[in-house]
Amino acid sequence: MTQTPFTCSIVVATLLFITAGCAPQHPAVLVKQGTTAAAADDFNRSKPEELPSEIEDIQKIPQDLRRFTATLQPLPAREELANALQRFRTQHFSPWTEAAPVHDVKQSIQGMKDIAKTTWYGENRLKVKPERIKVILDHADLDRLPSMNQPGIAIAPTFMRGLPNLKPLYETSDDFPFDQLQYSEVKPNEPVRILHLSDTGAWAFVETAYGLGWVKAGTVLPVDRSMQQRMTSADLIVITMDFAVIRGDKGKAMPQPRIGALYPLVREEPDYWLAELSVSGEDDWATFKTARILKKDAQRFPLPFSSETVTHIGNELLKTPYGWGELFRDRDCSATTRDFFLPFGIWLPRNSQEQLHSGPFVSLANLSKPDKEKLLIQQGVPFRTIVHRKGHIMLYAGTHNGKPVVLHTTWAIRFKTKSGQEEKFYVGRTVLTTLEAGFELPLSRGTLLDHVDGILLLPN
Repeated sequence: MTQTPFTCSIVVATLLFITAGCAPQHPAVLVKQGTTAAAADDFNRSKPEELPSEIEDIQKIPQDLRRFTATLQPLPAREELANALQRFRTQHFSPWTEAAPVHDVKQSIQGMKDIAKTTWYGENRLKVKPERIKVILDHADLDRLPSMNQPGIAIAPTFMRGLPNLKPLYETSDDFPFDQLQYSEVKPNEPVRILHLSDTGAWAFVETAYGLGWVKAGTVLPVDRSMQQRMTSADLIVITMDFAVIRGDKGKAMPQPRIGALYPLVREEPDYWLAELSVSGEDDWATFKTARILKKDAQRFPLPFSSETVTHIGNELLKTPYGWGELFRDRDCSATTRDFFLPFGIWLPRNSQEQLHSGPFVSLANLSKPDKEKLLIQQGVPFRTIVHRKGHIMLYAGTHNGKPVVLHTTWAIRFKTKSGQEEKFYVGRTVLTTLEAGFELPLSRGTLLDHVDGILLLPN
């Protein structure tokens, strides 16, 4: 099975903002909390005090999933859930069970070489010299990739990147935080396949279950057959609280995982889970070490899909700032949907386009806006339906005042000032909104609803 790897050919223009199109669909009137209304023509970055602190949706829609989970529908038949869990395990452990990479290594190599053909900007907002990129590519030693095929495991949270380098590459000088080398965070205890080392030995090129990329050497280590068997056959617990506290021998703090990290369970104690986490052992091979995790930070895997658990996971995600490629250990839109479903044993790939094609797809592309909303309400199941527009993925949560509401992580909304200049109203985190978030702004590219093109029901 060949899957599309992460590449550096992402079109950022489709990913930066949650709105697109031409004209607003509602009267352009903004209401700032504690003030009188301000006319849309008055909005200007030179007068930031005239912008509201939040868009209207965030002010009016309760940012708490309890409002939406009270009537949560039960999941499908037990057999379907068992099949979904089996698919999850097959995908999650595929770096260990497949004989060869399932992602296109040649395509990934070509993508890295193509980076040198593009003009990039650095963290100092200046153009990156081609010589610098050439040095990085030389250290990648691409002519020898892949030079290894070793099952491995992450022993700490680590970022997967497009080149063996921490420096960002931006498409424009003012493109923060959209570093085109930043792919995702690999969770501790996550299976990987180690395919190559940079010529300095400082970086490892790995395959995860969802893509290919570079991680810092030492954050992943080779894993032997006994550890693989333990991880794949043991009862597991799943982290349900970001930055859970894990303590090893003598209370030593261990790397803090986020929602979705999986650990083999040793036993349950009154206040703790006793679990196994991967650490560095003899000869730089991974080994398991027993550690304690507070009961409040983890549960047995998979979680039951209930009002209580959905509310807990969703409300935890609502605390997350926006982080492109999980930069700063935050989340972007597809990281949020993936981490929402992971504790329930439901598999999703890492990027929005692949997530959309993870099951039967219902197209909304040629429908009017009212018909899109109607179909979503009729066919969508709260917290089991993902909603897609080009470059953005959302989780359907139900309705508020008759309008569909989605949980999603978003960066900004484009609007026009009175001078006609396009500006950004920053949201910058995970929120609950309608599909017309920011309708009260003089939008320059329409609303989400203008561009929603399909939905997918999970598990399938």
